[in-house]
Amino acid sequence: MTTVTGAGTVTVPAQRPAPQPPPELRGHTQIAGRVVTKIACCAAEEIPEVREVHLGGRPWSRSSSAEVRGEQATVRLNVSVAYPAPLRDVAARLREHVIGHVTAQTGLNVTRLDVTMIDLGGEVP
Repeated sequence: MTTVTGAGTVTVPAQRPAPQPPPELRGHTQIAGRVVTKIACCAAEEIPEVREVHLGGRPWSRSSSAEVRGEQATVRLNVSVAYPAPLRDVAARLREHVIGHVTAQTGLNVTRLDVTMIDLGGEVP
């Protein structure tokens, strides 16, 4: 748009910035395995029968972990479960809950979730 005033001055609108490429072409988002591990551990702790999720830290302890390759994640959780909870039922609910949380928060497809119950303790609430 050009405006001409009485003194012969021409006003030209500011240049428009070039349109940005679509979001998927602007860069790459990478999610580290330790982030997926923490999300999975937090989600596992929401299951009432799960007493503790072993995130790790000590060299001799079994720790939970996750591995990310592209858009897929593999998760391994080591948990303590309340006694006398039905272990297969707890594992099934744990898998469903953790996979749902990891997928919702990261967009990754959890292709495998291994649950190792390494201890029994406390009572079922």
